[in-house]
Amino acid sequence: MLGEGPHSTESAIGLHTYNSAADLTSGHVISLDKNEFLFDLNTKNACTRPLDVFIKLLSTSNVAKEFSHFAAVPLSRLRTVDAFFDHPELNKLGEIQVYEQTRVRAIHKKGHNYINASWIDGFREIRKYIVAPSPISETIAQFWRSIYDRNSVVVVTLSKLIDEKGKPFMPTKQGEPMTFDDMTIELDNIRKVRPTTYSAVLKLSKHSISTVKTICLITYMGWGTVGYPQRPSDILDLVADMNHMRTIMKKQGVAEKRFEESQRTPITLVCFDGFSRSCTLAALDILCRRLEASHAIGTPLVDVLDTIARLRMLRGAACMKADQFVFLSMAVLEYAIRHHLINVEDLDKICVNGFMIQSNPDTH
Repeated sequence: MLGEGPHSTESAIGLHTYNSAADLTSGHVISLDKNEFLFDLNTKNACTRPLDVFIKLLSTSNVAKEFSHFAAVPLSRLRTVDAFFDHPELNKLGEIQVYEQTRVRAIHKKGHNYINASWIDGFREIRKYIVAPSPISETIAQFWRSIYDRNSVVVVTLSKLIDEKGKPFMPTKQGEPMTFDDMTIELDNIRKVRPTTYSAVLKLSKHSISTVKTICLITYMGWGTVGYPQRPSDILDLVADMNHMRTIMKKQGVAEKRFEESQRTPITLVCFDGFSRSCTLAALDILCRRLEASHAIGTPLVDVLDTIARLRMLRGAACMKADQFVFLSMAVLEYAIRHHLINVEDLDKICVNGFMIQSNPDTH
C-alpha cells in the first residue's frame, strides 16, 4: 500500500473496532512491510475483537445504532485520482472515484489504459479480486480485455448482463459468440448449480493472440433490486463456489501451460455500480478466511467495520449501504454457527432482533 501515517491508537466505535491508522480522511494509509498483508491476523493495527465479544455486542445492538457508526466511516479524498477525472465518459457513476494506486490497467481502443476497476486484496493474498461495475457500451471490449490480460479465471456477476442501452455485454446463448473490437466471447456449458446461481464456461480470444482462455462464469440472481439476500447461506455458498472454481481453473490453466503456478489468477467481481455488492462479496470472503485462520490458533476474530475501512483504502466507496453492513454481520454470524465456531451452550444467548430489517423480496 502507498502512503504512510503515524502510529495511531485503537478507538472503539459501536459494535466494531475501527483503527484510526486506517482513517481515510486523514490521508493516512497503512504502510506494509515485506511479507505483510492488508488483511491478516498480525498486520499493523489489526483488529483483535474476539468472536464471543462480537456476538455479545451484536445481541445488545440494533440497526439504527450501528448504522450511525457505519455512516461515520469516511471515504478517502486524498488519494490520487487523476485518470478518473481524465475520462469522465468511462465512469458509470461519476462520483465514485478510482484510485491511481489500485486501479486496474486495461488498454482502451483510444490508446489510454483507464478503466473503472480496482484491485482488491484478499486475506493473506495481494490482488485476489478485480472489482468493476458492469461495463457500459464504451468499455465492453476493454472489460473483457482486462479479464484476458490479467488471467482472471473466474467472473462472478451480481447484476443484469446488459449495458446502459439494454444490450448484452456477453453472449446469453450457446453457439452465438459475440465480438467487441478485438475480443470474442463464446458461451458454453450453462448449468444451474443452485436455486438462484448459474455457471457457464466462457472462452475468450484476442484477435492478435492465438491463445484462447477459458473462464468460469458464475451468475447469482438472488440479490434482488434493493436490499440484501434474505438467506446469508446463499452468499456463503457463492463465496465457497467461486473459491473452489478458482482452484480448479488455475490447475487447469497451469496444466495447459497458459500461465505459471506463480502468476496471479484473480476473481473478477461485477455488480451494477462496482462498489456495493461486489465489495460486500469480497469483504465476506475476507471475514470468513480471517475467522477461520484466527480460530485455528485459538481465538476467532471478527470485525466488519475494520474490514470495510481497509477495503476503502483500495476502492473508496466500498460497501456504502447500511443493509450491506448489516448483511455482513449476519452472514459472519451464520458462518461461525455453520462451522461450529460457537459453543452449543452459547447459541441460546444470541439475539439479533435489533437487526431484523425488511429487505426487498424481489429476486429478479
